[in-house]
Amino acid sequence: MDTIFRLILIGFLSMYIVKGRAQEYLVYQPEQMLADLEKFKTILTKIHPGTYTHQTHEEFDQMINDLMFRSSKPMEAKAFYKIVLQLIANIHDGHTQAYTFGKLGSVIHNQKRLPFQVYIRDERIFIVKNLSTLEITEGSEILSIDSNLSNEIIFEILAHYSSDGKSHSGMQHWLGGPYKSFYRLYPEIFGERPIYNLVYRDYKTKKIIKTKIKSISKEIYETRASKKIPLETKPEEAFNFNINKKDDYAYLKISRFFKESYDEPENTYPDFYKQCFKKISNNNIKNLIIDLRNNGGGKASNAAYLLQYFIDQSITPAKEIVTLVDDKYFLEITGDTINLNESFGLKQKTDGTFRVTKHELLRDLMNYAPIEEYPYKGRLVVLINGGTASAGGIAASLLKKYANANLVGTETYGYAGISNGVRQIPVKGNHTETAIYLPLLHAKYTIDEHIQKRSVVPDHNVSNSIQDILENNDAVLEFTLKKLLPTM
Repeated sequence: MDTIFRLILIGFLSMYIVKGRAQEYLVYQPEQMLADLEKFKTILTKIHPGTYTHQTHEEFDQMINDLMFRSSKPMEAKAFYKIVLQLIANIHDGHTQAYTFGKLGSVIHNQKRLPFQVYIRDERIFIVKNLSTLEITEGSEILSIDSNLSNEIIFEILAHYSSDGKSHSGMQHWLGGPYKSFYRLYPEIFGERPIYNLVYRDYKTKKIIKTKIKSISKEIYETRASKKIPLETKPEEAFNFNINKKDDYAYLKISRFFKESYDEPENTYPDFYKQCFKKISNNNIKNLIIDLRNNGGGKASNAAYLLQYFIDQSITPAKEIVTLVDDKYFLEITGDTINLNESFGLKQKTDGTFRVTKHELLRDLMNYAPIEEYPYKGRLVVLINGGTASAGGIAASLLKKYANANLVGTETYGYAGISNGVRQIPVKGNHTETAIYLPLLHAKYTIDEHIQKRSVVPDHNVSNSIQDILENNDAVLEFTLKKLLPTM
C-alpha cells in the first residue's frame, strides 16, 4: 500500500477529461481510487458504529478487496462512484450515504432522467406519472428497460442503495418518492442514455408494447412535473389530529418528530399531545389511529413523550448510546475536536467504546413516567410503511411493545430497535470527488434483541394496489376502519 501512496501525486496529475456528447467525463487512475477507498475503509472501521452490524470483519475485508481489485485500472469517475455506493450499501444503514462533489457532483446532479414516476410493489414497477411525450397509460407496468427485466433492475439498484437492515421494502418505497427516485437512480446505475428501449404492459389493453423513450433534463422534468402534479403551497404539517365521533375513532398523523427544527422548544410536541388526548378523553373515544407512514424521523424524545399516554409504569426508551471514539481521536487525526466529550459527557467503557452520560441533547436516555392527566386505555392502531424511518421506526416499535399497538401497512425503512442517526460527519476523498456521510453514535432501545436489527414488520401487511394509487384511495386506512377496528 506504500507504493500506492507514493504514486498518488502522479495519479492525481494524470487525471484527464474526455469530452463527448456535450458533457465532460472524468477518468480516475488506480492510485487515486485505491487511496480514497483505503481512507473510507479506515473511517468505516474506526468510527462507524454499525459497520459490522450485518457483516463480519472477514466479509467486510473481502468486499473491500473486491472493490479495490475492480479499481485497479483507469475508470470513469461515474463508475467509481458506483463502487463507493456499493461499499456504503453493504453496511445497510440508512443514515450512511455516499455522495459526490465538485465536477463529478455537477455531472451526477445534472444527469438526464427517465420521464416518469413509478410505484413499486411485489418487485414490479408501475408508471404512475407519465411525463414523456408518448401516450403511455398511467398504471402500465414496466417489463424491461434496455432488456433489463424489472425485478433485475430493482435488485441492481438495491446493490447500490440500502435502508436500515437487509429488508427491501423501505428502499423500494423510496424509489417511488422524491429523495431516491427511480427516474434518477436508473440512469445513475445503468448508464445515462439519450434514448431507452422500453417494454411495458398497457394498463387498459393489457397488451405488451415495445417503444423508445427519450430521457429528459432535470429542468424539463421539473417543468412538466409542475404542470401535471400540483405543487404544495406549503410544507406538509409535522402533525395533525381529528376526531370522528360518529365512528368512534381519533386519527393522529405525525409526519416527523420535529416541527420546525431540532432547536425548537422542548414542549412543542408534549403540548400538542396533551391537546389531542384531552379531546380523546372529553369525547370518550375508544379507538385511536396513529399514522406514522412516511415519517422520516426526528427527535426520538418526541416519540417518548407520546408513549407516556399509554404506559402504566416509568420507562427509559434507550438502553444506552455509545460511540467508538472520543475527541482525542479526532484531535490526533484532524488537529481539532467536534465537542463529543463536552456535548455528550462521554465515559469510556471496559470494551473501549464511549457511553453517553449527558441527556440534554439525547432525551431518549431519560426516564418517562406515565401521564396522569388524560391517559389512554382504548384500542390502538399504528400505520407504517417503507417511508417510516429513523425515529419513526423506533416510535412504531416502542408503541408495539409498550402500548400493544396493532401495526398495519408495510415494513418500515428504519430499524425497530437500534439507530445510528445522531451526530453525522462528512468525509471527502482526497483524490476523487466522492465522499461518504456517516454517523458517530449508536443507540440501542428497549426492544427485544432478536428484532432490534430488522426494520419494523406489520401485524397486518396491507398496501395500495396500482388501482388504489391511480384513484387516490388509501387501502391501508380503509382496511383499518372497515375490517380491523370492528373486530378488535
